[in-house]
Amino acid sequence: MSTVLHLGGFERVAPGCQRAVVPSPWPPRAVAVFLLESDGEWLVDTGASTLESIGAVRSALDSVLGPRGVPRGLILTHSHLDHAGGVEALRPVTVVAHRDAAAAFRADEWTPEDISFREVEGSADSLPDVGGWEWMLGEGHAPGHLLLWQPESGTVLVGDQFLLGLKTPLRTADETEDSFGRYLATIDRVAAVEPRIMFSSHTEPIVEPLKWLAHERRRLERQLGRTRNAVRAGARTAEEVTAAAYRSIPGAGARELLAREQLAALRHLAFQDAIKRRVTDGLEIFEAP
Repeated sequence: MSTVLHLGGFERVAPGCQRAVVPSPWPPRAVAVFLLESDGEWLVDTGASTLESIGAVRSALDSVLGPRGVPRGLILTHSHLDHAGGVEALRPVTVVAHRDAAAAFRADEWTPEDISFREVEGSADSLPDVGGWEWMLGEGHAPGHLLLWQPESGTVLVGDQFLLGLKTPLRTADETEDSFGRYLATIDRVAAVEPRIMFSSHTEPIVEPLKWLAHERRRLERQLGRTRNAVRAGARTAEEVTAAAYRSIPGAGARELLAREQLAALRHLAFQDAIKRRVTDGLEIFEAP
């Protein structure tokens, strides 16, 4: 059964928090934006830059704020285009983002030059000017990914960090980054605040978050074991480890995602000195110690 969100306008999902689901040009073809009602309205993410997505966000805002109503500001969970592409069209006065997300946003060639950020940094703090909400840093998927946390209700808006029924794509562009380890650390960071419900940007809410987080951590630990065993048995690349770990993979897209996660797992094991890593002619090779 699919867990992907269905398109629709703003509806209340937590105290002082509404969610709308708008179309996206990328799988899974739908992405959530949120409206926080605290010291004025704050939009969380913008959706993509397509006319269809921008029109859906604008229509959803009009239904809550009145025709051409403008929220007090925007909070970006991260800089990926399905979440931040509509910034230029919506022209928010204030854009809150983590320092690392703002840097990634500015580095992209499509980014408008006159967007000014109110940057937060570190790993956790109060959300500026949004009473009752805090932020935590989620790592492994995107630079400076913000998770928004409402302690009173136990609600966490997790963006792309945790997805129900789908794998979270881990970063592999930077070979010096241990994205697998950072993702594990984020699981522990969120579990420590004991959330009661987690809302992602693409899938249905995770209604038993502590149980889900514990299961996700066990899954990843088991994967590390399978990955280590595959290397000991002679697999040398992410593709070879993926073939050894998964005998049947439905489709090229799934194979690419699994190979990406395996590469992140291999690098993590190398960072932990559990296996050896070397690069030969641009190809990463992993071997047992």
